[in-house]
Amino acid sequence: MRGQFIKRGIIFGMIILLISISVIPGISKNTTEQTKEKNIESTPLLMPEKTTSLSFYVFGKTGLEKHDIMVSSQDATQIYTQFQELNKELTAHPLSEKTRQIEREFLSLLKEKNVIPTGVSKEELLSLLQPPITPPHNSLKSILPFEGKASEWRCSFISQGTGSMVPIIILPRLIPILLTPIPRVLIRWNVKEGLTSCGGLYSGTGFIAYGEQKGFAVGFWGIGLTFSLPPIMNVYGLAGYAFYASVNADEIEHYPPNNPPEITQTDPANGQQMVPISTSELRFSIKDDDGDLMSYTVTTNPDIGSGSGGLKPDGVYSIPVSGLESLTKYTWHIQVSDGEDTTEKTLTFTTEPAAPIVSNPSPANDEREVSIDITQLQFKLKDYQGDAMEYTVQTSPNIGSDHKTNIHNGTYSVAVSGLTYGVEYRWYVNVTDGTYWTRKIYQFATGYPSPFDPFTYGWHYRKQITIDHTQVAEDLQNFTVLLSTTDPDLMKAQATGNDILFMNDVGAAVKLHHEIESFDASSGMLIAWINIPLLSSSQDTVFYLYYGNPNSIDQSYPQKTWDSHYFAVYHMKNGVDSTGNGNMLNPKGGISTTTGRIGNCYSFDGIDDFLTDIMTPPSKITVEVWFNSDVKDDVYRRIVVLRKDGQNCNCDLQKMDSANNNNIRFSGGDPDWELTVCPNTWITGSWYYTAATAQKNDQSKIYWNGLYAAQSPSPRSNDLDTTSGSELCIGQRGGLPPHGQDCRWEGKIDEVRISNIVRSAAWIQTSYATMNDPTNFLSIGPEEPGP
Repeated sequence: MRGQFIKRGIIFGMIILLISISVIPGISKNTTEQTKEKNIESTPLLMPEKTTSLSFYVFGKTGLEKHDIMVSSQDATQIYTQFQELNKELTAHPLSEKTRQIEREFLSLLKEKNVIPTGVSKEELLSLLQPPITPPHNSLKSILPFEGKASEWRCSFISQGTGSMVPIIILPRLIPILLTPIPRVLIRWNVKEGLTSCGGLYSGTGFIAYGEQKGFAVGFWGIGLTFSLPPIMNVYGLAGYAFYASVNADEIEHYPPNNPPEITQTDPANGQQMVPISTSELRFSIKDDDGDLMSYTVTTNPDIGSGSGGLKPDGVYSIPVSGLESLTKYTWHIQVSDGEDTTEKTLTFTTEPAAPIVSNPSPANDEREVSIDITQLQFKLKDYQGDAMEYTVQTSPNIGSDHKTNIHNGTYSVAVSGLTYGVEYRWYVNVTDGTYWTRKIYQFATGYPSPFDPFTYGWHYRKQITIDHTQVAEDLQNFTVLLSTTDPDLMKAQATGNDILFMNDVGAAVKLHHEIESFDASSGMLIAWINIPLLSSSQDTVFYLYYGNPNSIDQSYPQKTWDSHYFAVYHMKNGVDSTGNGNMLNPKGGISTTTGRIGNCYSFDGIDDFLTDIMTPPSKITVEVWFNSDVKDDVYRRIVVLRKDGQNCNCDLQKMDSANNNNIRFSGGDPDWELTVCPNTWITGSWYYTAATAQKNDQSKIYWNGLYAAQSPSPRSNDLDTTSGSELCIGQRGGLPPHGQDCRWEGKIDEVRISNIVRSAAWIQTSYATMNDPTNFLSIGPEEPGP
């Protein structure tokens, strides 16, 4: 496309050259301009006679008006000399106070010699001589802030494209007899689509500006034309020389290309362990192959210090840090710029374990449904220097405590008693080696007997839920179903929904693990996921929803709601992985949430929005996702990508470009692993569910709206790449620039799931059924109050 644009510009440039040598200077008002604009040109004719004719051309409402005024040769010389001084200052310092003063003196001289054209005031002339800081408002008011800016001094340039310039006709001008070029003080262009090529005559540098742009040239001598005739409508072109030219544009290429600065060495090194907590500075080396001076900024997280420096040559620099804590992972970010390009690097290091380490708590931190019959809390202590330690343990509510001195590395326990059902407990471990302290806070919650009757333990209401077995493709174990409803009866639950509980039967029954995605007690709106141990395809599965217990602690247990083969589950509203595996997504680009397929979801703008995480991928994979695209275009837009930068993809689920009928493709590093489905059957603004599977020695498969769609022609011949440090990206290709930027998703993405096994066709079909139409998948009975 850019090549076609350049060709069109060259052709138009030829037209300008042909017209400019044959057309008599004449001009009419540019219909695209909404402001009244005047352009004054003066051509003093230095003649040997005692009188001289000065010609003024005024561009105003009635077109080009010529004014001939006779003055003495002496006055003409004085006017010309002062005009040259003014032109010099306007070129070099257009906005200085000295220039303003010379302008006023020049206009006073014109008034004194009675040479100001009739109908033009001194104030109007002054306003026209002063170049605007911002271009006047015109019909191209959609010009957006631009990505880049470039400029050159003493340069030649060509600019052409779709739009217009001011003045709309420019012809080269020479002083008669002397044949000296008369440059124009200021020209400008403000266009929707343009190409400007500019090169310095002495600097040996230059640039090309593409796309929507605005620019100006000071001290311009050359030719130009705005032209509009079918089929060439509203195009412009200009070529010539300028004392100074500047362009703001969508895209700019510099010549020769700038070498970005480099961050060559760091201390501590990236990923370094056992860094002394006495470290007082972070050091790094920077260099620029072009010899440019650089500016840097360094930040840390957690904050232990920061710093910056400007206009620095190649060398080693440092920032002071303090307050480092034992066995803590720190991240520091270095940003270096040479004025044109910016290089960034994010590094980590972990401090030495100077303080004692507390680990292996039992019960595990955040564990739920702990038996009230436990008799001790347990933990492990270690001091890497072998120092003797002292510890104190306390609990809340108080179920026991302990204090010991002169102990060494080992496992220790604290006796506890008196635990009760449905209570959250915290316990605190404080340990010191005489110099350094470590404090750990753990928590757990007790459950209820199994089986138990919720009505006996404070619940007041229940509802029967029935799953339609015809919606289940085959018998499935530990399958998670969706409950999405707005039920005014649920307004009787706690505002947090903590007392919402699911049981497999009435009376004394077994609790079912669940996760609440969202709950609004003011309306009774509930989105919950429930793990069903055995989901039957031959008979309806019945379970029960309990609510209405004001004293209940949180009954949800997201980590056990999803079976152990789920590697990551994202509900796409906060980046949290519901499985508890810690695969936390990091939103980029100011991504926002909106109404999704299930509750809310992330909305991607196609410009800079995406989500990312670094992880160690599984050796087998199933990917499930709901997507809603805003566009059908010629761009590969990635939905879910799991890859190691510079290596083959593990999973690349993407919407193909329109040349391929907007298929959905599942691809990877194996030549036989590339599938396409659904040619041109989906539309923008609608939700679709797709899933894909892959493993070694098996054909990769892809599913569309729950149904099998295609498979690879032969089994995959190699293992999936399980390299640690792989990147999961949702909404872009991933990897280092420029890989991700041209593949960003525009639309919505919801409910992304990654499994470390190949899910069966029945599992995928049933997953689609429960999410696609929850009210058809299951039904909710009337409220039943407790006894």
